[in-house]
Amino acid sequence: MAHLDIHAKAEIGKSLAGFTLGEKLQSFLHYVDESVDGNKVHWNVDLVNNNEGVLLYKWGSSYGNGYAIFFKNPTLELSFSEQGTLIFIEVGEGYQGEIFDGGIKIGSRIGDIDHALVLDDTEDAHYLADDKGQFIDGIFFLAGGEEVIDNPDATIGVVRVYNYNFK
Repeated sequence: MAHLDIHAKAEIGKSLAGFTLGEKLQSFLHYVDESVDGNKVHWNVDLVNNNEGVLLYKWGSSYGNGYAIFFKNPTLELSFSEQGTLIFIEVGEGYQGEIFDGGIKIGSRIGDIDHALVLDDTEDAHYLADDKGQFIDGIFFLAGGEEVIDNPDATIGVVRVYNYNFK
């Protein structure tokens, strides 16, 4: 059974907040307070912002179907494939686990990350970079959308651990 742990350390491409990518939706249903069918209620940010507990949102589009579970506290989103497999975990305010070695957590300065970074300015997301400047898959974070050199004091607000290859 999946277990929320706001202190669990992030593992790139594997786990975050005590949850492990690849787990099945059924193991998370015990958390759900409310369900919304996306075919009847279109997704909007108010669904999440006005949610007081744990919300399951089922969505469908021309690209396929999927599921998302939104926690209010800590701010947490779990996204599942059409087959009900966990493909990303995203945390924000209230998550207290270490993201990177050296005590880097939500609220830490982006300039304190002791690793090469690359900014994807289409998503305003920072990715770890390899020695050739290429994205390292499995994790990204949001910290204001500016290059580190331009604003090293920007703070990490959201972190996502992902593996989009799960079906």
